[in-house]
Amino acid sequence: MSRPCGVVKETYMQDMAFLQKRFHYVSLFIFLAALFLLPLTGISFLPSFIMLIIVFAIPIMGLNLLTHAQLFSVMHSALMGVGAFATAILSQPPYSLPFIATIPLAGIIAAATSVFFGLPSLRIKAFYLLFSTTAAHFIIVWILSFIVKDVPGTVVYTQPMGLLGYKFSLLEQYYTFLVITILMGLAIAHIGRTPLGKALVMIGEKDYAAQVHGLSLLKYKALAFAISGFYAGVGGALWSYMLGLITIEHVSFDLAWEMLGVGVIVGGLGSYVWGSVLGAMLMIAVSHGITFMVSTLATAMPWLGPTAFGFKIIIFGAIIAAILIAEPRGLASLLRKFKRFFDLWPFSY
Repeated sequence: MSRPCGVVKETYMQDMAFLQKRFHYVSLFIFLAALFLLPLTGISFLPSFIMLIIVFAIPIMGLNLLTHAQLFSVMHSALMGVGAFATAILSQPPYSLPFIATIPLAGIIAAATSVFFGLPSLRIKAFYLLFSTTAAHFIIVWILSFIVKDVPGTVVYTQPMGLLGYKFSLLEQYYTFLVITILMGLAIAHIGRTPLGKALVMIGEKDYAAQVHGLSLLKYKALAFAISGFYAGVGGALWSYMLGLITIEHVSFDLAWEMLGVGVIVGGLGSYVWGSVLGAMLMIAVSHGITFMVSTLATAMPWLGPTAFGFKIIIFGAIIAAILIAEPRGLASLLRKFKRFFDLWPFSY
């Protein structure tokens, strides 16, 4: 009896599934298993390194969703600051809230802030929105500075992550970060496949055409800014727990541009999960690589220290230019091509 060859999809759910082949299941299982087992290798810097990638991958997921709708924003580092400061304040007396309460609250506060400053997107769009969100960034930073003006050194300390009086170790904190990232990634991946995600793509293509088809621009743009702000707030909350403190210096304007240029554009615009993760990995790897280079060569070449910031900008600029020339769709597109190669392997057709 003959049997069908290839991948047979008999239902709509099979056709729409995220994982459709055995290779996808196996590769994802190996990737997640490696993440859960990496801290057990004994390499001390790995948990902190991966946690820092997570801190920026989550906000970049939200920014990717926003940018895919042609709603460009450079206030996301400030929104991370909103989430981080909210977490630091709520974790201390008299509130003393646990992380399971502070993280969602930080996301909600950042989401509300994002919606408020995103309202001009109803009248302006594309690159003009960059200028309005630039103003929003500095307004948010000024408000945060005013709130902590009476705090010595404007340093707000965060109570250690824990639950019911128990303080998490670094390993437990790492696994908590990892679980939160997986949940946030699954959520935004499904958002992209819902009517909301499709409406945002339509608004990004032609907003007036979307309006003609009955879509409320106010509703969907506000939802886009709310989701994006929530993700930024959650990332800021995790950042606050990781560092144990937060200051105004952490939420720089340069960081916002790195998240947009490297995290979204280089990572892969429209790839909400994998593109965001790859963009965050590149951001952290370059920053840590430059720090390691400067610290290693500082004795022989003391002039490297003052010029390290310039190296970072030059390298990021070169990476953005190279990616846009070689693969305009970003690192996520390269990952897709790699996956398709194994989809067909060992056949060439």
